[in-house]
Amino acid sequence: MRVERQSIVDYLSKNTFLIPMYQRPYAWGEDECGQLWEDIISFYDENSEGDEYFLGTSVLFKEGRKQNLIDGQQRTTTLILLIRALYEKAFKQKGENTQGLVNLLESCLWKMDDISGKVDYTQPRLLSEVAIDSDCEILREILSDKYLNISDFSELEEKAKISKKNKKGASKYAYNFLFFIEKSDEIARERPLEWEKICITILKKCVILPIECDSQENALRIFNTLNNRGIPLSDSDIFKGVIFSEKKSEDEKRKFAEEWKDLEVKLHDGKISMDFIFLNYMHIVRAREGDKGNVIGLRRFFIEKHKQILQEKQTFEEIQELTKYWCDEYSEGLSKEVSQFYEVLDLLPNDYWKYLDSAFYFYKKDKVDNFFSSMELKQFLARVVSNFLVKLIEKPTIATIKPITFNAYTSLYKDGVMDFRTDSKQILEDKDFFKQQFFKANRLTPSLLALNMYIKYPQQEPWIKAEIEHILPRTTDWRASYKALNKDEEYSYIESIGNKMWLEKRLNIQASNDYFDNKKEKYKKSAFLEAQDMAKNPKDDWIKIDIEERNEEIFERLYHFFKENI
Repeated sequence: MRVERQSIVDYLSKNTFLIPMYQRPYAWGEDECGQLWEDIISFYDENSEGDEYFLGTSVLFKEGRKQNLIDGQQRTTTLILLIRALYEKAFKQKGENTQGLVNLLESCLWKMDDISGKVDYTQPRLLSEVAIDSDCEILREILSDKYLNISDFSELEEKAKISKKNKKGASKYAYNFLFFIEKSDEIARERPLEWEKICITILKKCVILPIECDSQENALRIFNTLNNRGIPLSDSDIFKGVIFSEKKSEDEKRKFAEEWKDLEVKLHDGKISMDFIFLNYMHIVRAREGDKGNVIGLRRFFIEKHKQILQEKQTFEEIQELTKYWCDEYSEGLSKEVSQFYEVLDLLPNDYWKYLDSAFYFYKKDKVDNFFSSMELKQFLARVVSNFLVKLIEKPTIATIKPITFNAYTSLYKDGVMDFRTDSKQILEDKDFFKQQFFKANRLTPSLLALNMYIKYPQQEPWIKAEIEHILPRTTDWRASYKALNKDEEYSYIESIGNKMWLEKRLNIQASNDYFDNKKEKYKKSAFLEAQDMAKNPKDDWIKIDIEERNEEIFERLYHFFKENI
């Protein structure tokens, strides 16, 4: 790498910057711009001869004639907007005494002919390929000569107003440019004899430390080392850049940018991350390759081990398909029982079932008619639920789940038959041991309660927003007439699965720590069939024996389900 301290005028005038497509959009707002402006003015007021104001670092790697900005995009873009605002005023009052200042400002904004010294307004020093940055056109307008000698900024101001009302709007370039226009005009009115000196201070006494690297990989490594205060590029940001780099024509690049933006919108609406989609895709690739080894990081998997996969057309098409799948675009085709199984799985304390689910979908979707309503999907989910829960009941760690997940998806792609290669049958054979572990599996209670409810009430509607209700409340005044438990037995029985059920949050709050005979009135109003049945219980009290009987009922029901589906 090459590191050289540079003044702002040297940093901007000697480079043409490209914000790569995989970067995040420009995000600085009034707070950041205001702080930068105040810091610069304070430095001007307080500095002594020879002092410099350090603006931080940037990380670059050169590709062709352009410097790819890996770190420092926000700062560099803001400096360009500030210089452009200063140039606007300097150009309007250009005279013999300020021609040198105008030339310096121009050199920071546009390329200049080496021989004639003429400015080429069509060649700005900053270009952006950020796919989701919908106001790139505004940036191009600002960095043209369109606004020269124009006092009426109504069009740009209108775009900035949109941004001011909506801080997440797409006009931050316009808003920040106008912010610096206002600040420039303000300081010129207040300190007319110092305005040009302030401009020179910004250009020559404010310095930056660009770190120019010989490759994208090195630039990213240094970026992640330096960028402790910022948000590092995600793995999917890097993958986006790799895929984008393979697009040859402008039409291909434009099409990919639009399609990637559509993906991000879908995932944002579905509250799913792009990295999650690539993580699932990694397991699909592993399934196809029969890879049962330890999982490595996403970036290492796709950049060091399988970079060619990212560059294949099929990959992005499958990423799009996977996004549709996980954003529930096919949910209308799911049967009630299948939806119930998915809810049970969603309540598990880890995501490994999702990787198996994605691999199963890609293997079966073109082999099975009406996949989402097929018996194969239902049987697959019953087996996943059973194998995962039995192994987690035996030993509730993620290390328990990994090997059976890898075994299942690699055997499916190799032999067409899903083989978990687990000892779940043997675990169930020792019923007493399994029962003992079952009642210790507190982290699995939400999933077990849901499964029990759906087996007992197959007509129950799934995905009702709810909380776990303690039928015997966790706090009581232990009055003598309340024949439930003695204090020594309180925790073990109150926190056992037989004392819990699903109930809507509103009703759970209303039921609170009331007594059973009063709670039943709230249970009547529930959409959960189990709560409705509980409301019909003829007893006025819910006591120890009731909890024990329900414990046994739930265990036996789930035990038989597991034995049938392992």
